[in-house]
Amino acid sequence: MLAGNLGGGGGLAAAELDALAPQLEEIRTRLAAMVESETGTFANTFRRPEVAAAKALAARLAGSFDDFLLIGIGGSTWGTIAIQAALCHGFWNDRPELRGGRPRFHVLDNSDPDALREMLHVLAPGRTLVNIVSKSGTTAETAANFMAVADWLRKALGERWREHVVVTTDAGQGLLQRLAAREGLAVLDIPPKTGGRFSLLSNVGLFPAAVLGLDVDALLAGAEALTLDAARSPWQENRVLCASAAAWLWFQRLGSVHVLMPYSRRLRYVANWYVQLWGESLGKRSDRQGREVHSGSTPLGALGAADQHSLLQLFMEGPADKLLTFVRLEAFQGASPIPRIFEEDPEVAYLAGHDLSELINAEQESTAEALRAEGRGSRTLSLPTLDAYWLGQLFQFFMLETFVNGELLDINTFDQPGVEAGKILTYQRMGRPGFAPLERPLADRLDFPVRD
Repeated sequence: MLAGNLGGGGGLAAAELDALAPQLEEIRTRLAAMVESETGTFANTFRRPEVAAAKALAARLAGSFDDFLLIGIGGSTWGTIAIQAALCHGFWNDRPELRGGRPRFHVLDNSDPDALREMLHVLAPGRTLVNIVSKSGTTAETAANFMAVADWLRKALGERWREHVVVTTDAGQGLLQRLAAREGLAVLDIPPKTGGRFSLLSNVGLFPAAVLGLDVDALLAGAEALTLDAARSPWQENRVLCASAAAWLWFQRLGSVHVLMPYSRRLRYVANWYVQLWGESLGKRSDRQGREVHSGSTPLGALGAADQHSLLQLFMEGPADKLLTFVRLEAFQGASPIPRIFEEDPEVAYLAGHDLSELINAEQESTAEALRAEGRGSRTLSLPTLDAYWLGQLFQFFMLETFVNGELLDINTFDQPGVEAGKILTYQRMGRPGFAPLERPLADRLDFPVRD
């Protein structure tokens, strides 16, 4: 990203980063106060009593179910999907011996009638544990799916349906808290002031991880180590502050698209989670002073090396408006040597004797170098390996970087007013009490097929 490294004379000057030092120190101080406080997104994240409750409930339910069904949307599901894909075997649902007695993992995260119907067609109600995750409980997509699943359970199991449901929601008197108290459902609390896209290392993601037998403590330990480093280290030695400041400077004058491109199939859903985190947090009409700023850069997920064969042409020769963040693994789960075969064909024989891990990391390095020579910016986050500890660090890095960028932009990183407008229109259209019916039809649409 630095001018001294990029071809074509572009990039950032080191002096630009140095000029941000006073602001970065102020942000570090605010972060340190958040970590020590009792409420808020980064408050005592790693020592909260809710974590013990999630682990205890998962232990009590262990061995009782064949399938785990997560119901939610957006921040209630993307992080959990990313944790499961990163830490479970790629064929977890297909092979019982890979699960060690743990349940298969399924998600309903859209108001798609076909997805609901097909899910209920293959699950056995008597062997399914359902976890509904919603801060408010009123999100229309999540509520509709849960109503259908609860009815499915009740018809099959009678009064025992309640034993198959765990509710994860905000503490207090919200809808799901009231429903759970009335029906006698197990409840796990989401920490106060923790937005959905920042909630994956709370009960939102940790309870499903514990049910699947994953190392919840290591996830939190990795996140804690990075957070304490970010809150205590001077900015020149602070990975979070340095990387965040460079990204902020880049998007102020050099680019508008942020591409997250992990070089590991197991990290593919981290990119999906990140797209919501970055876009919903930083895309804001107004700053804290009430000025219209229309802030934010556009997040885009990609997967290396597969998307070198789809998007790289655009990244290399299209608009010079992108910053690429690569995530690579220094060590994969096991060796995958390329055998010595087809040695009479030099076009492929050169690969023999190497390992696939060498190939995928060579592709990542070569892509970064090709972009550098072309004057296109990138940065690389390197994980020693992919386990719960380093995954926790990776998640926390992106959440902290998003927070720092929001502070530099002087916006509220944790709200999402633009999303609420669409929710209200949906409530009006569906006739929710307290929301006036629409006075005019919604936007024009083009119905298909078009006929003369």
